[in-house]
Amino acid sequence: MQRDLLELGLTKQEQQALQNKRAGIFIFQMSWILTFVCLAIVNWQMRFSPNWMPDPNDRLGVTLATIATALLGGSVLLVRRGLHTLNNHHLSQFLRLWLGAIILGGIFVILIGYEWVVIPSGTQYAQVFRLMTGFHMVHAVCIGIYMGIVYVNGRKRVYNANDYLWAVEAGAKLWYFVLVAWLLFYVVIYWI
Repeated sequence: MQRDLLELGLTKQEQQALQNKRAGIFIFQMSWILTFVCLAIVNWQMRFSPNWMPDPNDRLGVTLATIATALLGGSVLLVRRGLHTLNNHHLSQFLRLWLGAIILGGIFVILIGYEWVVIPSGTQYAQVFRLMTGFHMVHAVCIGIYMGIVYVNGRKRVYNANDYLWAVEAGAKLWYFVLVAWLLFYVVIYWI
């Protein structure tokens, strides 16, 4: 997926700056994934409370969440394909794929937001569910806004195969993070 830095014609200083940015986003993602893991641990610990879920019918079904998860996975595939097409100098195809990813991500947020609103209140399950999904949705919306900015800049022809490097790559890596964090929550909230 990533092109060789020397192939792009970057100076040593530009190569180092790009490597530093990549390292920085990796550290950022690792620190935030630890936060998501901590929330999953809180969910697990709260399950042993007598007020966790007095009525088993208060638990949400998996159908809507599974559809939302599939949409988010499809969105990530579009982002990945978009990076590939941009690397091959196909800006218009990149823009279509990137916009598709944003739309699927938006539908994901709407579906999970719907569940956030309709979950019956009054249990620790509902409180932890709202905390976890709300935390994730804030990240998805913020990163989605960033991806929208990348899309707008792409339409303005700010990016091409040689100078899109950081903005588009960072957007893609952040969106991958949204999927990884959601898969963790999806398993913990809906299946365990």
